[in-house]
Amino acid sequence: MKRLIPILIVCLILTVVPALGQETVSLRVMSWSVEQADFYELVVAEFEAENPGIDVTWETLEQSAYREALPLMFQSDDAPDIFFWIGANRVLTVNELLGQGWIAPVAPEGTDLTEWLTRWPEGSFVEGINLVDGVPYSFPFNDNLIWGPGYMYMNTTVFADAGLDVNDPPQTWTELLETCRTIVETTGVYCLSVPLTGNQFQRTWYALAGTAMTDQFFDYQSGRFAIDDPRLLATFDYIQTFFEEELAVPGFNDQTFARAAIANGQAAIYMDGAWMPSVFRTSFEFNDFAVAPTPYPDEGRTGSMAQTMSENKFFVSSQTEHPEEAWLFIEFMTRPDGIFAQEYLRQSFGTLAYADNGALIEDPVFQDLIEIAATGVRVMYPEPALACPDVAQSQAYINAENIRRNWEFEEMSLALSEGREFAEVAADIAAQKNAMFQETLEAEAAEGLDISVDCYTFADWNPLENFDISSLIDQ
Repeated sequence: MKRLIPILIVCLILTVVPALGQETVSLRVMSWSVEQADFYELVVAEFEAENPGIDVTWETLEQSAYREALPLMFQSDDAPDIFFWIGANRVLTVNELLGQGWIAPVAPEGTDLTEWLTRWPEGSFVEGINLVDGVPYSFPFNDNLIWGPGYMYMNTTVFADAGLDVNDPPQTWTELLETCRTIVETTGVYCLSVPLTGNQFQRTWYALAGTAMTDQFFDYQSGRFAIDDPRLLATFDYIQTFFEEELAVPGFNDQTFARAAIANGQAAIYMDGAWMPSVFRTSFEFNDFAVAPTPYPDEGRTGSMAQTMSENKFFVSSQTEHPEEAWLFIEFMTRPDGIFAQEYLRQSFGTLAYADNGALIEDPVFQDLIEIAATGVRVMYPEPALACPDVAQSQAYINAENIRRNWEFEEMSLALSEGREFAEVAADIAAQKNAMFQETLEAEAAEGLDISVDCYTFADWNPLENFDISSLIDQ
């Protein structure tokens, strides 16, 4: 027995203590969505328990601070191993980040990805969008039907105080305007809460512009940047009415202030995306809200928001020194029944492209979001990269956007806050962007790319109906 005890001790040590000389790998993951920090800690703890020897730090910043900080990190060779990003063209983010030299394949060369790729619906991985020479450089994260902007959130108490029922919400632009007038007259509470800083006006703009024409600044019917289109100008004029009649919360406010206004009962309505149930509950401890479709023009809906190819948002950094460990984390977080999917959906942070959203989402407001999305407020848009594969190599769209990032949003926000006209500025924005767009396309064609404005033009497409993406894939 005395001889057995030392043997047992040695076995225990070998079982519990890692091999001598084995180094712990430190992995950095970065994203915005500060309100999800506790969730990220839970995911990291589960991953580390499954992968001893890998320490993960998931860092979060507020979105605007993140967008400023990450480029500086790459410039100083201090980039995280895995990061979250949405580019100027949300579908072609891989192309943009490749051009910047920021990204590497999601898995080391030689990794068998057969099972991993089956976690997504067929057609989710497309050359030029998330594949480069057949190699995945990212993966569809949020689903492309439910997830996105375009929902109207209402403070149920304010509505009740005004004698209104959130179960009978305004459906048209005129009804919304009349509802807001009633709320302000009967309660003294502002109606709309609209953020204006940076590009945050998008949260209101996408919702309303998407019912009139599009939530994009590019028109795929005419193949041009189109903030000067009469339908979009009419949308701006409509929103400006709420400011002129003092129905909107005053001030040049950011999204945190705008969200707090409805949560604190200082406003009745806030328009934003499918992520808001979790934001309201985790960041503001606000549960007294309901959701409805965004009101549409009085003549009926004349446009739709974009259901594009599902966006690629998480990337492995080109600066990582731990590609194997980064892949382990990507594989872990994309398990359809794993802890990331279960908790992400249970806590209503959004929807996922690789999990059963309906089965895992419990939040009744989020179930309402799913029902709203099923009504067709978002339709599949054409995808130029599928019509012309060389679009994936083109910088034309990106160059036009980079004349001044968020140009449309910044100028519309200024016009709203200063009470001035926007049409003249809109015409200048469209002219400069289209000139750059056309100039770049012509230069790229001269250098051998098979590309023209025709790749971006789908004149016969009805923006109230899904574009048949398969017609491009089969070409």
